[in-house]
Amino acid sequence: MGRKKTNERLQPPSNHPGDFEIDPDLDQEWIARVRQKLVAWYASAQRVLPWRADRDPYRVLVSEMMLVQTTVTAVVPYFERFLTRFPTIEALAAADERDVLKAWEGLGYYRRARQLQAAARAVVDLHGGRFPEDPDAVRALPGVGRYIAGAILSFAFDKAAPIVEANTQRVLSRWLAWPDDLKTTRSQGRLWQAAERLVPTQGAGTFNQAFMELGALVCTPRAPMCLVCPVATECLARARGLQDRLPVMPPKLAPLAVTEACALVVREKRILIVQREPGGLWANFWEFPTIHLSGADPGGRTLDRPVELAEGVEILTGVKVAVGSMVRTVRYSVTKHRVQLDAFRAQGLSQGSTPGPRLADVRWVRPEELAEYPFGSAGRQLSRWTTQHWEQLLRNGEGS
Repeated sequence: MGRKKTNERLQPPSNHPGDFEIDPDLDQEWIARVRQKLVAWYASAQRVLPWRADRDPYRVLVSEMMLVQTTVTAVVPYFERFLTRFPTIEALAAADERDVLKAWEGLGYYRRARQLQAAARAVVDLHGGRFPEDPDAVRALPGVGRYIAGAILSFAFDKAAPIVEANTQRVLSRWLAWPDDLKTTRSQGRLWQAAERLVPTQGAGTFNQAFMELGALVCTPRAPMCLVCPVATECLARARGLQDRLPVMPPKLAPLAVTEACALVVREKRILIVQREPGGLWANFWEFPTIHLSGADPGGRTLDRPVELAEGVEILTGVKVAVGSMVRTVRYSVTKHRVQLDAFRAQGLSQGSTPGPRLADVRWVRPEELAEYPFGSAGRQLSRWTTQHWEQLLRNGEGS
């Protein structure tokens, strides 16, 4: 089969001595060499990671859910604490969602935590607590797409299921010198096709682990370490001198600027917090009463009309407040937005509270109780600040 034509900007010199004349993943000899070299390298180069200690599909599921858009270094301590708190799939299925969110707090992308628990409940309710081995049944679990299904099937059950994720798609794009934007449907189809051809029928889990490890440690996004790569001689991009120009990714868009304001409302040595309603961003999480001021509204905080913070707090909670000075600014990113949240001290002028638009609950709590509630990243920062500066906040709040 002739080599597919690439974009002009990625064409190497026509007389490049290392140029291949075939699509590599159609060549069984090439596939055999890649498998052998990659697995041999992995035997000595693999990292010791807690989810590799055994082939428990529950541990695979937890680790892969956590690793979506999160680094291994960040995940390791969370994984270990999460498994201590929920050691079995039955324990996770039976847990209160608030406890699950609290254990996940800080990892971000909290929808993953809810999907993880939903998947655990599906395994318990539909499969008697025994993880299914059928690919369709695994794919039917909440939050389990093709990649995570491939990880579970290959790592836990050694089934020949392919994996395409951030690391392996980068490796594949270089092995194949794939010239197109990796986010397109055409590119994803091509990479999955190649991954299916590469995964062996025996030792699939080890091969896929090695495949991902190569991308994480050697075939890195920038400055791939081709000189120490065990498969460098099999790489079409390396042969064409394109390894530093691949993969082709869409340009990153500038984040959308957002401004918000929240009130740290104190009354009778307690502080006011609110819980978001189910559904949407930060569902069931707690926060300080917050209003949207400008820019896009990622969190659904826009009220029916523009309001000042004091009026917004009353609409959201039913509590009348006197707003004082700004005490803290927190900046954080969520989805495609960059948010500036300004926090103001405030004095509660009334005690009664009623959840307003898009809220499920409103509570007055003691500062030491804040650590018991799951907050988003901005809320956690403000909770810590509030606890550390409580006496000052209380004095100034009472004087607002």
